[in-house]
Amino acid sequence: MSVLNGFEAVGEKTTTNKMTMTVMESSVRFSKGVTEALGCPAYVKLLVNDKQKKIAVQACDAKDENAIKFCKTKRSKADGVDSDAAGKAFSVTVRTTDVLVAVQKYFTFPPVADDQIAYFAMNGESYPDEKVVIFAVADASKGVSGKRGPRKGSHHTAKDGE
Repeated sequence: MSVLNGFEAVGEKTTTNKMTMTVMESSVRFSKGVTEALGCPAYVKLLVNDKQKKIAVQACDAKDENAIKFCKTKRSKADGVDSDAAGKAFSVTVRTTDVLVAVQKYFTFPPVADDQIAYFAMNGESYPDEKVVIFAVADASKGVSGKRGPRKGSHHTAKDGE
Protein backbone atom coordinates (compact mmCIF):
# COMPACT_ATOMS: atom_id res chain seq x y z
CA MET A 1 0.00 0.00 0.00
CA SER A 2 1.39 3.37 -1.05
CA VAL A 3 0.96 6.71 0.65
CA LEU A 4 -0.24 7.96 -2.77
CA ASN A 5 -3.34 5.73 -2.95
CA GLY A 6 -6.34 7.80 -3.99
CA PHE A 7 -4.28 10.57 -5.61
CA GLU A 8 -4.62 11.43 -9.29
CA ALA A 9 -1.80 12.79 -11.42
CA VAL A 10 -2.24 16.29 -12.82
CA GLY A 11 -0.33 16.99 -15.99
CA GLU A 12 -0.17 19.24 -19.02
CA LYS A 13 -3.09 17.46 -20.67
CA THR A 14 -5.49 18.92 -18.10
CA THR A 15 -7.53 21.73 -19.65
CA THR A 16 -7.12 24.77 -17.44
CA ASN A 17 -8.43 27.42 -19.82
CA LYS A 18 -12.06 28.50 -19.87
CA MET A 19 -14.12 26.79 -22.52
CA THR A 20 -16.06 29.68 -24.05
CA MET A 21 -18.09 30.07 -27.22
CA THR A 22 -18.65 33.68 -28.28
CA VAL A 23 -21.38 34.38 -30.84
CA MET A 24 -21.21 37.63 -32.82
CA GLU A 25 -23.12 38.80 -35.90
CA SER A 26 -20.25 37.95 -38.25
CA SER A 27 -18.53 35.02 -36.50
CA VAL A 28 -18.49 32.37 -33.80
CA ARG A 29 -15.31 32.10 -31.72
CA PHE A 30 -14.22 29.10 -29.68
CA SER A 31 -11.68 29.77 -26.93
CA LYS A 32 -8.33 28.05 -26.48
CA GLY A 33 -9.91 25.89 -23.76
CA VAL A 34 -12.41 24.45 -26.27
CA THR A 35 -9.69 23.54 -28.78
CA GLU A 36 -7.65 21.95 -25.97
CA ALA A 37 -10.64 19.94 -24.73
CA LEU A 38 -11.33 18.66 -28.26
CA GLY A 39 -7.65 17.86 -28.91
CA CYS A 40 -7.11 20.52 -31.61
CA PRO A 41 -9.00 18.60 -34.32
CA ALA A 42 -8.67 19.59 -37.97
CA TYR A 43 -12.46 19.20 -38.32
CA VAL A 44 -15.49 19.45 -36.04
CA LYS A 45 -19.21 19.18 -36.48
CA LEU A 46 -21.64 21.56 -34.88
CA LEU A 47 -24.85 20.14 -33.44
CA VAL A 48 -27.87 22.03 -32.13
CA ASN A 49 -30.64 20.81 -29.85
CA ASP A 50 -33.62 23.11 -30.39
CA LYS A 51 -35.66 21.50 -27.61
CA GLN A 52 -32.99 21.99 -24.92
CA LYS A 53 -31.48 25.09 -26.59
CA LYS A 54 -27.97 23.69 -26.49
CA ILE A 55 -25.10 23.82 -28.95
CA ALA A 56 -22.42 21.13 -29.18
CA VAL A 57 -19.12 21.07 -31.00
CA GLN A 58 -17.61 17.62 -31.56
CA ALA A 59 -14.33 16.53 -33.10
CA CYS A 60 -14.73 14.55 -36.33
CA ASP A 61 -12.74 13.70 -39.44
CA ALA A 62 -12.80 15.26 -42.90
CA LYS A 63 -15.00 12.45 -44.24
CA ASP A 64 -17.91 13.40 -41.97
CA GLU A 65 -20.77 14.83 -44.03
CA ASN A 66 -21.09 17.89 -41.76
CA ALA A 67 -17.37 18.51 -41.15
CA ILE A 68 -16.29 22.11 -40.61
CA LYS A 69 -12.62 23.13 -40.82
CA PHE A 70 -11.40 23.92 -37.32
CA CYS A 71 -7.74 23.75 -36.24
CA LYS A 72 -5.07 24.00 -38.90
CA THR A 73 -2.77 21.00 -38.96
CA LYS A 74 1.00 21.26 -39.08
CA ARG A 75 2.85 19.89 -42.06
CA SER A 76 5.75 17.65 -41.19
CA LYS A 77 8.77 18.75 -43.21
CA ALA A 78 10.48 15.40 -42.78
CA ASP A 79 7.88 13.31 -44.57
CA GLY A 80 5.75 15.95 -46.33
CA VAL A 81 2.57 14.48 -44.80
CA ASP A 82 -0.03 16.39 -42.81
CA SER A 83 -0.02 15.51 -39.14
CA ASP A 84 -3.12 15.61 -36.93
CA ALA A 85 -0.98 16.96 -34.09
CA ALA A 86 -1.68 20.65 -34.43
CA GLY A 87 0.62 21.49 -31.54
CA LYS A 88 -0.28 24.30 -29.19
CA ALA A 89 -3.98 25.09 -28.80
CA PHE A 90 -5.39 28.48 -29.83
CA SER A 91 -8.78 30.10 -30.25
CA VAL A 92 -10.67 29.38 -33.47
CA THR A 93 -13.05 31.70 -35.32
CA VAL A 94 -15.67 30.24 -37.68
CA ARG A 95 -17.42 32.45 -40.24
CA THR A 96 -19.31 29.94 -42.39
CA THR A 97 -22.90 30.88 -43.18
CA ASP A 98 -24.35 27.52 -42.09
CA VAL A 99 -22.79 27.85 -38.62
CA LEU A 100 -23.89 31.46 -38.22
CA VAL A 101 -27.49 30.67 -39.21
CA ALA A 102 -27.66 27.60 -36.93
CA VAL A 103 -26.30 29.43 -33.88
CA GLN A 104 -27.64 32.97 -34.25
CA LYS A 105 -31.27 31.86 -34.25
CA TYR A 106 -31.04 31.65 -30.45
CA PHE A 107 -29.96 35.28 -29.99
CA THR A 108 -31.29 38.78 -30.66
CA PHE A 109 -28.44 41.23 -31.10
CA PRO A 110 -29.07 44.73 -29.73
CA PRO A 111 -28.26 47.76 -31.88
CA VAL A 112 -24.77 49.13 -31.12
CA ALA A 113 -22.60 52.03 -32.26
CA ASP A 114 -20.55 51.65 -35.45
CA ASP A 115 -17.35 51.17 -33.46
CA GLN A 116 -18.78 48.37 -31.28
CA ILE A 117 -19.71 44.69 -31.58
CA ALA A 118 -22.52 42.98 -29.67
CA TYR A 119 -21.84 39.40 -28.55
CA PHE A 120 -23.17 36.52 -26.48
CA ALA A 121 -20.72 34.30 -24.56
CA MET A 122 -21.33 30.87 -23.05
CA ASN A 123 -19.12 28.61 -20.98
CA GLY A 124 -19.04 25.01 -22.13
CA GLU A 125 -18.95 21.63 -20.46
CA SER A 126 -16.47 19.09 -21.79
CA TYR A 127 -17.17 15.39 -22.31
CA PRO A 128 -13.70 14.00 -23.15
CA ASP A 129 -14.87 10.42 -23.86
CA GLU A 130 -16.98 11.70 -26.76
CA LYS A 131 -14.64 14.59 -27.71
CA VAL A 132 -17.46 17.09 -27.38
CA VAL A 133 -18.06 20.40 -25.61
CA ILE A 134 -21.68 21.45 -24.97
CA PHE A 135 -22.91 25.03 -24.48
CA ALA A 136 -26.29 25.97 -22.97
CA VAL A 137 -27.94 29.02 -24.58
CA ALA A 138 -29.73 29.76 -21.29
CA ASP A 139 -26.34 30.41 -19.65
CA ALA A 140 -25.26 32.97 -22.27
CA SER A 141 -24.26 36.42 -21.12
CA LYS A 142 -24.49 39.34 -23.51
CA GLY A 143 -22.07 42.16 -23.90
CA VAL A 144 -20.61 44.82 -26.16
CA SER A 145 -16.96 45.31 -27.05
CA GLY A 146 -15.00 47.70 -29.24
CA LYS A 147 -14.12 46.71 -32.78
CA ARG A 148 -10.49 45.90 -33.45
CA GLY A 149 -8.48 47.62 -36.10
CA PRO A 150 -8.60 51.18 -37.43
CA ARG A 151 -11.60 53.24 -36.35
CA LYS A 152 -14.15 54.21 -38.96
CA GLY A 153 -13.12 57.49 -40.56
CA SER A 154 -9.46 57.28 -39.54
CA HIS A 155 -7.09 57.38 -42.47
CA HIS A 156 -3.54 56.10 -42.36
CA THR A 157 -1.37 57.04 -45.29
CA ALA A 158 2.22 56.05 -45.86
CA LYS A 159 4.72 58.85 -46.18
CA ASP A 160 6.83 59.08 -49.34
CA GLY A 161 9.71 56.61 -49.21
CA GLU A 162 8.07 54.27 -46.68
